[in-house]
Amino acid sequence: MKNVNEIWQTRLHQHINETRSYLKYMLNDHLLFVFIFLAAGGALTYQKWLETLSPDFPAVLIMTVTFAFIMVTSSVRTLLKEADIVFLLPMEYRLKEYFQKAFTYSFISQSFFVVVPLILFTPLFFKAADANGRILLISLFLLLLVKFWNLRMSWRLGFYTEASAKWGDLLVRLALNMCVIFFIFSQQYVFVLILLVIMAGYDAYFSSAVKKKALKWEQLITREEEKRQSFYKLANLFTDVPKLKKQAKRRAYLDPVVNWVKYSQENVYEYLFLRAFIRSGDYFGIVVRLTIIGCVILSFMNNELIGNIAVSLLFVFLTGIQIMSLYKHFELLELPNLYPNAEKRKLSSFLKIIFNVLLIQGVIYSLITLRLSNLILFVEVLIATALFVYLFVYGYMQGRMKKKEKDVFS
Repeated sequence: MKNVNEIWQTRLHQHINETRSYLKYMLNDHLLFVFIFLAAGGALTYQKWLETLSPDFPAVLIMTVTFAFIMVTSSVRTLLKEADIVFLLPMEYRLKEYFQKAFTYSFISQSFFVVVPLILFTPLFFKAADANGRILLISLFLLLLVKFWNLRMSWRLGFYTEASAKWGDLLVRLALNMCVIFFIFSQQYVFVLILLVIMAGYDAYFSSAVKKKALKWEQLITREEEKRQSFYKLANLFTDVPKLKKQAKRRAYLDPVVNWVKYSQENVYEYLFLRAFIRSGDYFGIVVRLTIIGCVILSFMNNELIGNIAVSLLFVFLTGIQIMSLYKHFELLELPNLYPNAEKRKLSSFLKIIFNVLLIQGVIYSLITLRLSNLILFVEVLIATALFVYLFVYGYMQGRMKKKEKDVFS
């Protein structure tokens, strides 16, 4: 039998290789070019926005909420598998080194999600909080310390199964994170020190409390599988992922939308695509999340035409790219082939669904600009977004789908 260190090294090697294999498809040349273009435009807009920033803008509060959310979602990647409950459970007493390595890997890998947002917030932090390079480094060190504490607490709560304990810990940690991060960015280090002492006591209490508890293997394996599936869902937007487990939700309240499809043999795929879009969390959830994020960003924009149009087009583009995989949703289903006209209308039905979804999203973005700005800006954003949706769906997307079908049958 392999020793504990070999087991961890093997798991980590497999995990990194699998991640790299999917990132190769996710970060392709076209997407990188779009991101570079958008990053350049975003940086220019960011700089101009900072020049017009009002003194009473709640920069510290926004940064506090952002980093508090990052901290409370911390969890240790154990890389456990379903079979471990049979094969590793008997040697649980020897796995301390394994979980220590898992904790170290989790802290190092998740520190990226602390460093990058802080870099993005740096110009705002310097201007709004009158900070400098020394203060930035102190803030980074303290944020990483808070991240370390959250990972420890997340691991400690893994020994509990009671929902009350988990919700109670979440509320306490959220409050402590909000307070300590606010004081970090406010440069009130005396209060930061006091809160760190309280957090250390909180950690010591749970460290003592879990000594008599055993590892909850089912819970650890389930949590690890959820994280693995979350990555597979993201990768599935760019390539096929055989290990992805698909889930569907009824969403009966959206049945009236499906009833809009006319009952006809020619509309077989239109009905199927619409039903799949509504019931699948992969597609419907992505549209909802990106729409909400886009609306939040637009709510902070000024009456700047280019900025509002850029944000609207960016999120419409991201949404369209990520729900393109809907076209392959029924690829292995033979039932539609019983209808002679179904295959002929497959592509047009798909494009119609995508066009309507993106157009509705564009209208929502335009309404946000109307609420926060004026009618002229609303009309300009609406026209630009509608034109982009039409060109994107019936130009780029239609051409790409026809090329894929030609490659399959050639």
